[in-house]
Amino acid sequence: MSDARPGIGAEAVLHFWFNESKPRQWFRRSDAFDAVVHHRFGALTKQACAGGLGSWEAEPESALALVLVLDQFSRQIWRDQARAFSGDARALALSQRAFELGWIEAEPVRVRRQFWLMPQLHSECLEVVEASVGLFDRYSDPATTAIAKRHADLLRRFGRYPHRNLALGRRSTPPELELLQPPAAPAETMCCERCQAHGPIHYRVSTALDPQWQLVCPQCWPSLRAQPGYRYGGTRKANRRRRT
Repeated sequence: MSDARPGIGAEAVLHFWFNESKPRQWFRRSDAFDAVVHHRFGALTKQACAGGLGSWEAEPESALALVLVLDQFSRQIWRDQARAFSGDARALALSQRAFELGWIEAEPVRVRRQFWLMPQLHSECLEVVEASVGLFDRYSDPATTAIAKRHADLLRRFGRYPHRNLALGRRSTPPELELLQPPAAPAETMCCERCQAHGPIHYRVSTALDPQWQLVCPQCWPSLRAQPGYRYGGTRKANRRRRT
């Protein structure tokens, strides 16, 4: 499949990201979405990361599109490769310039302001990321501000983002390796309180005969729903804390 798409302009980039794509696609790993970005914008991203598209820097709309190409498309096209970060320095410079020129302040759409600021969040410079916390608090939403704070905490602790180590060929330290360990499998953390079967999802229920809250598996749940005094207390996933 060729990634050459001649004649693509800034408007096409903005429309794809903010209109065609869904928010869940922006931050969740998806081979299918990566393939779409590569097919439609691969050549454009290579051009931008090689220093091209300089004319896009002149106006807010096209500059935001260039930031998306450098800071987002690069991560989808070259996921798990060092090249995924090849546009970061230029994207950061554009983000900081946009703030200085008042472009971010003038942008009325929150999610667009958020992506203007993303290159600052992606920096491994603690000073930059700490400053971005205040910018996200001012221009974005509490959830994204919390993410920025967690990024700053990682840099204070490790001086870099450990999740990039493999792609960048960096040797991880023992504390970083501990951080990178995957969470325990769901089967090791939850089981049905009636049949003892393990599984990733259970339901919190009680009945008149057994008024204490209990976690039951999807197989045991239907029989309890028919009992007198049935109450449903929500779905529990294995990586969530149990309520008492």
